Formats: sequence, structure tokens, C-alpha cells
Amino acid sequence: MLIGADYSQMELRAAAEISGDVALRKIYADGLDLHQLTAAAMASVAPAAVTKEQRNRAKPVNFGSIYGMGGAGLAAAAWNGYRVEMTLREAEAALRAFFRNYPTLKRWMYQHADRCQQRRRIVIGAGRVLENAWEPKGIRYTQCCNLPVQGACADVMMRAVAGVHRRLCTDGHDAIMVAMIHDELILETGNQGSDAVATLLAEEMTTAFAATFPDAPIGGLVDVKIGTSWSSLK
Repeated sequence: MLIGADYSQMELRAAAEISGDVALRKIYADGLDLHQLTAAAMASVAPAAVTKEQRNRAKPVNFGSIYGMGGAGLAAAAWNGYRVEMTLREAEAALRAFFRNYPTLKRWMYQHADRCQQRRRIVIGAGRVLENAWEPKGIRYTQCCNLPVQGACADVMMRAVAGVHRRLCTDGHDAIMVAMIHDELILETGNQGSDAVATLLAEEMTTAFAATFPDAPIGGLVDVKIGTSWSSLK
């Protein structure tokens, strides 16, 4: 059996914690779905009425916003990453609407980018840095927004890998870690004991996130599935 677990909207949760945006943090504290909320606002419908297609259309807006994209960048990323068509005007309007709801995040992005430009370095996650001198054209605004979030999420995944490996060894489970794909860990085990391994996986991934963001809401953080193939975990 394969046991797969991935983090739900980890980068968006990380951006909420790093920026201290109260409204964004509250969404996760209340157990809500940011993609669904953004989709509802974009389509002018109630959150409960959001379709899968509408939710998918909101994903590049949410991720593009926290990574500091402009309208042109968002329109390109929406098509390249999600096959969602957006005009430049639509992309710019979506970004403005997003930041009307989360102004603290936007303020942090500008202030943090300004500090990075002045200090000529970006501090990433658990002590890593990107020096201005290493970049041919200097550090960019999008890097100042993106790298702290992505770096912290990388820390979460490395802590999760270490924690899961340690538990598998100490608890004596007949299971091994076979893959890490972005924010997903996949274990392989026999039929018996798969439920216990799934519980272990969820616990260690939650612990890793909480160690990185001690005050963050953790409800609905990890989604675990069991199946006989990777596709069956989706």
C-alpha cells in the first residue's frame, strides 16, 4: 500500500504567519478554504456555490499575489501552471481585489522588499540567505516576497522528512519513505498497519509545521490518503 500526505495550502498559510496578516490567519483558524473564498469573490457567488473550475481559477491568483507577481506575470502563470486564461486587465483586477482583503500582507511585502534592498540580502527560512551580489541584476521584488515563504516551507518539509524517518525507525513500522513531491510525502507499507502509519505521517507533518510556525492554526493542515498507486491518492 502507498500512504500519501500533503499539506493543504502550505505556502498561503506560511505567508499568513510571516506577514502577520490577521484576516488571512483567521481563514485558517476558522477552517475555511482560501481558494474557495477567492473564487467566490471573483465569480460573485456564495462560497458554497463555487464550482471546481472556479476554484481552480482562483489558485493562480492566490499564489501569484503572495509571490509579488504583477498583472502580466499572473496572466502568464495562470495559463502555464493551471491552463486558466486571464487577460491583463482581469489579472490586475484580481490582484487588487485580493489585497483589498489582506492589506497587512501587502504592506509586509513592500516593507520587507525595501529592507532586503537596503540590506542587500534576503534571509530565507532557517538562516539561509540570498546575497544581492550573487544576482546578475540584483535581488528582485518577487524574490523578496517569494523566497522567505518558499524557504520556510522547505524547512517544514525537511523537518517532516526527518521526523517521519525517525518515527518509522523507533516505532518499528514495516514502512519506508519512497518519495517527496513538493509538499507531499509518500510512504510504502504492507496492508496491515497502514492506518497506524497514516496516523504517524499526519502527526509528524503537523509537528514539523508547528515547529516552524508555533502559533499557526493547524486545523485541516494535512490530508492523508491510502491507496495502491500514486494516482489513487489524488
